[in-house]
Amino acid sequence: MMKKINKEYTVGIVMPCYNLGEYINEALDSLSKQTFQDFHVIIVDDVSNDMNTVKILKQLSLPENAELVFEKKNLGLSGVRNKYMHKFKTKYVFSFDPDDILDPLFLEKSVAYLESHPDKAAVAPWLDRFGIETGVSKLSEELASLPSMLINNHYLGSCVLRKEVFEQIGGYDTNRIVYGAEDYDFWLSVLENGWSLGVIPEPLFKYRRLENSSSSQSARPERAIEWRKYIVKKHSDLYKKYLLDVVLGYEKRAGEAHTGYLETYNQLTLISKDYEALHTYVEDDLVPRLKKYEAFFRKFRFLKPSLYIAKIRQK
Repeated sequence: MMKKINKEYTVGIVMPCYNLGEYINEALDSLSKQTFQDFHVIIVDDVSNDMNTVKILKQLSLPENAELVFEKKNLGLSGVRNKYMHKFKTKYVFSFDPDDILDPLFLEKSVAYLESHPDKAAVAPWLDRFGIETGVSKLSEELASLPSMLINNHYLGSCVLRKEVFEQIGGYDTNRIVYGAEDYDFWLSVLENGWSLGVIPEPLFKYRRLENSSSSQSARPERAIEWRKYIVKKHSDLYKKYLLDVVLGYEKRAGEAHTGYLETYNQLTLISKDYEALHTYVEDDLVPRLKKYEAFFRKFRFLKPSLYIAKIRQK
């Protein structure tokens, strides 16, 4: 049972936790170091089946502005967000995954930005990736607008959002088909309703990339096709409106990806370990051949890219 919140806060934070207990203390530590402390956080265990996670959660020492809830039925990421964001009476809401880390100025700068930009539904900073993937993703407002967002999701899922926008959209889609792409679907709905998305050009959010994360799972070819069809159908009016831009954007993206595949040896070495990852770097007609001759092409992972491709095409 949730405790009654006696103080009105500016930001309501939901932390959905499913088997990520080993990282949660780092995430909470980054919250405790925020220069902006006018927030309330609800940590929600979504029926973790990892006993170590449950043990860690039960041993947490929480401050006054935090509480822990154990769900009795698995709700999924969208379900947890919807249930607990709806409960907040705050001006802003924020979904914070327990494996990520915030810069101390994240909340202060996010709230200040939204206070001075009433036309923005949410604001996201640049992304500092760590884990199995590193580097800074330098988001721009152009990438976070239409038609660019119809081609690819460039926006951060975990960012400070106006509560009124969350209510207007009706929350996140709970259809399991969009698992791993629920943020993308949500942002398209936000843009569809006439809002725009803001950007802070600073790497204030450290995003941990895990091999088994929902975003990694959604990138698998069979999963990507399923949720992409669902999203295009759901937002068909947007896709019809920007059809030419989307088609040209996909052609440009495919051309750049193929060029990068041929020229980048490090990427080639990495993806040669897993033929399924190749769908993001080569044209679709090569994938069946790569899968069929998996054992063969693994032998050539140290060839120069041009020779590597030549060998595959010969097969």
